[in-house]
Amino acid sequence: MKYFLSVFLLIITSVGCENKLKSNEADLIKVGYYPPFIQHFEIIANLSNKSLLFYNPSKYLIPPPPPPPKNASDEELKRRGDEHQKFVDENPKLEPEYLELNNDEIKAIQKIITSFQEKDFKEDEKKYPIIDGANTNTVIQLKDHRIYSIGGYEGTNTDKEIELTSKIFSLFKLKSNSKVNKLYIEKLERR
Repeated sequence: MKYFLSVFLLIITSVGCENKLKSNEADLIKVGYYPPFIQHFEIIANLSNKSLLFYNPSKYLIPPPPPPPKNASDEELKRRGDEHQKFVDENPKLEPEYLELNNDEIKAIQKIITSFQEKDFKEDEKKYPIIDGANTNTVIQLKDHRIYSIGGYEGTNTDKEIELTSKIFSLFKLKSNSKVNKLYIEKLERR
């Protein structure tokens, strides 16, 4: 009887430890980037159904150019019009996309998530925000239904959040069929 009880407890302990190790795996990750004056975007990595979803969560709206001075010359009006058109050209309407992930890509994402420690699920208070006012938000839903929302002003992101979002951005750029979306992500990465 002692032997049976010992084996039973050992099995229960092993199963309990296995669940603990896997509890940091994610089901869903949403990465959001919200810069001022240009388009926002979100990427949802649904690891359960092996997909990436890219979209703009807000209405596509380019601000009009500022009004010219009352006595602006034709040259000044043309220059301002050209500048505004350049801004519009550099910020085309983003295209929603659905992309599939393979098992290796999911494992690479899970490897980053499982390496998170409790401090990585919080904004880094030692870092200073970038002054342009861009915001980020990363939502992680773990398999055990815990949900973490990380982010704030751009520049205060934890190193692990940056590693995770960089991985998701690189997968998106690799798989995207939209030249507009790829160029937009590349432009933001150069900032």
